[in-house]
Amino acid sequence: MEYRDEQEIALGDIVELDMPNGRSQGRVVMLGENYEYLELESTFETWVKSENILDADSVVIEWINENPLEHDDPQYAPVGNYIFTGISEDLKLVRRRKLKP
Repeated sequence: MEYRDEQEIALGDIVELDMPNGRSQGRVVMLGENYEYLELESTFETWVKSENILDADSVVIEWINENPLEHDDPQYAPVGNYIFTGISEDLKLVRRRKLKP
């Protein structure tokens, strides 16, 4: 699995995506090609795997800092802290995960 610039996508990568109010950062926490994951809520992990909803060319991103889709409008469903996204020009690697020594 690779970014459009041909660098390999890795769990824990910090990435940036275009959102309605500008670019937002997140962390890659699940890979669609093999369902490998990093520190997911167990109920979320179980749901993704049991429903087989993550495409092979997609990843799950966990927002860093504020969730750009968060709202408090009761006429819309609440949003979680994860987003499913395909690999596109929009998904940019900011930095690699820092590994513990």
